[in-house]
Amino acid sequence: MKSNSIKQLRTVNILYFLILALFLYHVLFFTDMQEFILAGKEADNRNYTTGWFLESGERVNLSEITAGSRGGSYTVTKILPRIMEETDSIYLSTSNLNFDVYVDGDLIYSYTTAENITGMGDGVSYHMIGLGTKDQGSIMTIRASSAFSDKKGGRINDMQYGAEELYRYSLMSDKALSVNLSIIVIFIGIVLIMFYFGMYRERSIMKSLWALGISAILLGIWSIFDTGIPQLTIGSIYASREISYLIIHLACFPLVYFVNAKTKQQRPVYSFLSFVFSLIFIGSLLFTRYILGIDMHLLVAFIYLSFASQILLIIFILVDNELYCRKNSIHSSMMFFYAGVVVFVTTAVIDMARFYFGAKVSLGQGSWLRLGLLCFYLLMTLQIFYWWSGEKKSLERDRFINNLLKYIMDSEDPEIKIGKVLEYLCEELHADRACIFEDMKDGTFANTYEYCSEGVTPEIDNLKGLPYEGVIDVWYREYKKGGHILIYDIEKYRAVSENMYRVLKPQGINTLVTGPLILDGEYIGFFGVDNPPADAMKEISEIIRLLMFFLSDLVESRNYHRRLVEYSFHDALTGVGNRRAIKEFENTSLDTSKPYGFIMCDINGLKSVNDNEGHEAGDELIKNVTECLTGIFGKEDVYRMGGDEFAVYVCGVSLSEMEDKVSKFRSTASEKGYHVALGYSYSKGGDPDYNSHKLDADNRMYEEKREYYRTSGSR
Repeated sequence: MKSNSIKQLRTVNILYFLILALFLYHVLFFTDMQEFILAGKEADNRNYTTGWFLESGERVNLSEITAGSRGGSYTVTKILPRIMEETDSIYLSTSNLNFDVYVDGDLIYSYTTAENITGMGDGVSYHMIGLGTKDQGSIMTIRASSAFSDKKGGRINDMQYGAEELYRYSLMSDKALSVNLSIIVIFIGIVLIMFYFGMYRERSIMKSLWALGISAILLGIWSIFDTGIPQLTIGSIYASREISYLIIHLACFPLVYFVNAKTKQQRPVYSFLSFVFSLIFIGSLLFTRYILGIDMHLLVAFIYLSFASQILLIIFILVDNELYCRKNSIHSSMMFFYAGVVVFVTTAVIDMARFYFGAKVSLGQGSWLRLGLLCFYLLMTLQIFYWWSGEKKSLERDRFINNLLKYIMDSEDPEIKIGKVLEYLCEELHADRACIFEDMKDGTFANTYEYCSEGVTPEIDNLKGLPYEGVIDVWYREYKKGGHILIYDIEKYRAVSENMYRVLKPQGINTLVTGPLILDGEYIGFFGVDNPPADAMKEISEIIRLLMFFLSDLVESRNYHRRLVEYSFHDALTGVGNRRAIKEFENTSLDTSKPYGFIMCDINGLKSVNDNEGHEAGDELIKNVTECLTGIFGKEDVYRMGGDEFAVYVCGVSLSEMEDKVSKFRSTASEKGYHVALGYSYSKGGDPDYNSHKLDADNRMYEEKREYYRTSGSR
């Protein structure tokens, strides 16, 4: 595990987000931006919407009335300032309003909306009416009418008087927050697209990132055009109008596609429905516009319904996915998704409420929704980063396990495999020691396997008989709660278990990762990694979870292997070695350079017992004689050659010591009423021909056996 690389990557991430946070903090609170956010920037231009008079003599504020509220049209007048400069002009923004401007009865400016794909509306348009010293004290008259055939709407949003650069600065200042939020959303979309093209081949999590990026770009473009600033800067009145009405529908499909692609179910029907919804709504708008001749400004509720239906579809997808995950016990890992949708829906509802219960003016509204969009895409980006980090960890775990499997593939012996696993763990995790402790079934635990890095003192011989009560039981309780234990500081762990501290501290352990070994639902021991790097403890713990099952399986394989060895090298009836076992001993363990003795033993009268009392009685006689042999010579040195014959090797003793054992066995067997025939041979060492001694002992045994049957007359 490349713990240093992981640490460096985390450090870079933390520093990056810290720098980004400091930059945003500075921009928001230590530049003129704070004036727009906290209090709003007062323009040097004079607000010129007040002080106008209707033909009826009523004094009005132009930003508070509409042509629709005045029967479809109105006429207002106002006296221009008595002192003016040549650079002075009137600046105003209008929405869906046709108007003519007169000075002392002379027409100086006229504006009429043009037909476009949305109807006769223009959304927001900006106008500059040039004046000069010649117009000082003159009467200005504005004749305004709604651009729509139903005479609804049509308004002057704002009007200012002064120099052009001051008006532009004032307007940009007023829209700065909304514009910047929209630009950031577009920027996030561009970054996501760049990540998609740069990394989608390497990371599966990136394969649908294009959809999230496109939706961010489209919604960012929609929100920035809704501020009216593009109309001011590039003069795109009707393009902006069409973008505001239609692009939002094009942005919904890729967003739904992305959300659906990241659920555990990934049902194609949801993406299909979103695409169909978008086509239906766009088609319906175009049908009502060109076939039915209905202006789109009358379909605002329908447009909102289109957008709301896609949001509801996203919510439904997430709810359906969550139910699916809970039903199948799957971790959905979509917390940032849920948070993003909640923020987005909440801010959208706030702005809708402001529109319907306020002045019902779209211009200047939508700041909450823009903030919601930004939060939504930031949370989506965090979700991607979260998934990406999880995928990287998963790939790292896969790499770790695959390399481990390759490392142990050259051996079939579970004992060797366990040793190689511990060696790999120690080297890969840069730890001092990896070990296994097993339950001895007597209330104690013993260190049965160990691998130490170079220069580390082995402890396997010192760690026998660790008591369960008061020591291991502390870990077992923790295993049942969390599956594994992380000790970042042995001194702090002292407060948890003084007894375990006294076991670990003398071994030079400062950090530790340990997990249980489980077979058939029962704990049979535990394994641990001593002194791994503290900064990689969490990553190691993730691998420990996998190794918990892997090592447990190896221990089970070892037990099975041992049972096979037991069956193949031991007699099933008596439990002592068989012919295969004695051959193995002679080929691998018998040292003919040192003194040894060989004894052959035969049970006399076994056939008679089998014939008269049954084979069960005969088997019982065999087991009883075996107990006599193992009681004198030891179980490891006794072998059943088949039927009623046994062989015994006695190593490292003198001839007299061997004869004493033979004599003792004869007496014990005789006292219990067993009749046996014995033959033995002794080597002082230096004679590699052990077969001659075996033959000699065998001949002597058969000679004694023949004598027994000759004198007793039995078979």
